[in-house]
Amino acid sequence: MTLHGRLSFARFMDMALYHEGCGYYMTQAVEHDRSSRERIGWQGDFFTAPELSPILAKTLVRQVLEIDVQLGHPSPFTFIEMGCGNGSFAADFLQYCQLVSPDFLRRLRYVLVEKSAHLQSVQASQIHETVGFNRENLLSWVSSVEELPGDSVVGVMFSNELVDAFPVHRVRCNQDHLQEVFVDYEDGQFVERLGSMSSPTVQEYVSRHGVRLHEGQTSELHVAAEHWMIHVARVLRKGIVITVDYGHTSSDYYASERNNGTFLCYFRHAISTNPFERIGQQDMTAHVNFSALARTGEDHALHPLGFTNLANWLMGLGVEEMISDQDPESKEVQALSQLLRPNGMGSTFKVLVQRKGLEPMALQGLRYRAFFDDVL
Repeated sequence: MTLHGRLSFARFMDMALYHEGCGYYMTQAVEHDRSSRERIGWQGDFFTAPELSPILAKTLVRQVLEIDVQLGHPSPFTFIEMGCGNGSFAADFLQYCQLVSPDFLRRLRYVLVEKSAHLQSVQASQIHETVGFNRENLLSWVSSVEELPGDSVVGVMFSNELVDAFPVHRVRCNQDHLQEVFVDYEDGQFVERLGSMSSPTVQEYVSRHGVRLHEGQTSELHVAAEHWMIHVARVLRKGIVITVDYGHTSSDYYASERNNGTFLCYFRHAISTNPFERIGQQDMTAHVNFSALARTGEDHALHPLGFTNLANWLMGLGVEEMISDQDPESKEVQALSQLLRPNGMGSTFKVLVQRKGLEPMALQGLRYRAFFDDVL
């Protein structure tokens, strides 16, 4: 990283997370004794729903099979997983497909979008170890959604806790003017600097989404997430996009009580707001602006089909019936309680469903709508 001149916060965050040689997601964590550990999971810095329980994958199989009917059982049915973690979700998804619908599995083409070569290797090992098969043309990897040809997918494009890891621009209201937060280097340390917007694209985001902050308030602009959504719309010819992540609608995102925005760092499951420590060794995230994602998708023929929280999504797909015969003290049931807790992942995590080339339809996962559905 250059020691001269300032960077936009988005550029700084991108380098800290995705730099080929030392970015957080691109390398394996190494301890002081030179032994290595994975970033994701109980022994890492954070865990995601698939590491907690296979129930997200199992319920999504149910939803995908319903979408398969709506699409007329295409062959192949393409399932794109974007941002695949350690491969737990893919392994559980494929294993459950094998159990409940071998015919669908025979038509399935599963594409994993993963930028990190290290994580691609981890994912392949996890899938092969868990599933025990790899039909020719079943699995493939690409490093970014931009690599996929336009109008090439008939099926489902899915992400879980991907968008929160996209680099964000940060802005602050200073003397009644919105200014961008930059990263500079002074006296051997990184510091913040305020300045005018770094590009017309950033200014356009502010105008398009009506970003308004009160004096001294800091928040985030999701320009990279918009770019990603445009490519998702370009790639999908006919089908459904399902985005699972923690976040808010615009009215909540820029609310006056959210004075410091949503940016956070994670290291060994501890939370911090300081991006200038453990650079390349800690995760960085910002909550998702779902209203902005939905609006961008709509502009590119991805029409919102529904928006709910994770608890409602899982219950709509019959999660209670799926575990009805299990011991309430079992690991599976205890893990599920984490996903359904009213003040935990169940309400914090949202599910945005968009359609392209399909008429509006009723999906099981959207049976129980949350109160905020209409804001999209």
